[in-house]
Amino acid sequence: MKTTPLPVKRALLCRPSHFTVEYVINPHMQPYTVDPAKALRQWQELVAILTGLGIKTEVIEQQPGVPDMVFAVDQGIVKDGAILLANFRYRQRQKERLYYREWFREHGFRLRALSNIFPFEGGDTVFFNDMLFVGTSFRASVASCEELAQKLEIDVIPLRLVDPHFYHLDMAFLSINADTAFYYPAALSQSSQNLLKRLVPSLHELSEEAVKAYAANSFVSGQDIVIATGTPADFRDKLKKIGLRIHEVDISEFKKAGGGIHCLINVLE
Repeated sequence: MKTTPLPVKRALLCRPSHFTVEYVINPHMQPYTVDPAKALRQWQELVAILTGLGIKTEVIEQQPGVPDMVFAVDQGIVKDGAILLANFRYRQRQKERLYYREWFREHGFRLRALSNIFPFEGGDTVFFNDMLFVGTSFRASVASCEELAQKLEIDVIPLRLVDPHFYHLDMAFLSINADTAFYYPAALSQSSQNLLKRLVPSLHELSEEAVKAYAANSFVSGQDIVIATGTPADFRDKLKKIGLRIHEVDISEFKKAGGGIHCLINVLE
């Protein structure tokens, strides 16, 4: 029997007031190609969808000089009123943490952090049942998994990413409910693929076309799912068969930085 996850109540997004692509730290990044006005409109459409789903959207204002600050999920993991802040691997992103730390502090969240030794970013973490899957290799280290397990008091399962196009786990793995998930096999090592097959009762493969359309970077809230426009029909058909209500939004400007819908949303509760 499939268990429908509870709808998201509250989420944090960053208004893309200064969104550009100024450097390259993943293979998707296209410097100086972003249309800022279009990006803002796309973000506003996403916020409208979330609001329509009954999700209270909190907004942090983007600061100049941190173009990737818009990707709120990367900033860390919120659990039980506390934020476990990210340790960004690349120096270009490290300043983002300062602004988010202040926002969380001002809004009553307890601040927690790993040691500064091991890198870890929120986009590499996906909850599945009572476990936390962590994509390792490009942004998060295997060594960070033990720290995450201790801090969050949860079983942490490292999954080794092998293709830099899928530098975060949420680019290649999508959790739907307690039984069901989608994944792109070629993004993961063979042993990690085998592990997922053992842990996920109903595991669906994503096609290359679907994963390039950011299907894995969709956002699930209860029986609703927000997906990027342009995903193939077979992916949408599978979502409907699972019983999900589909909402589509164009996030083409954010793809120029290698980010999608899930990247833009940090679930608070």
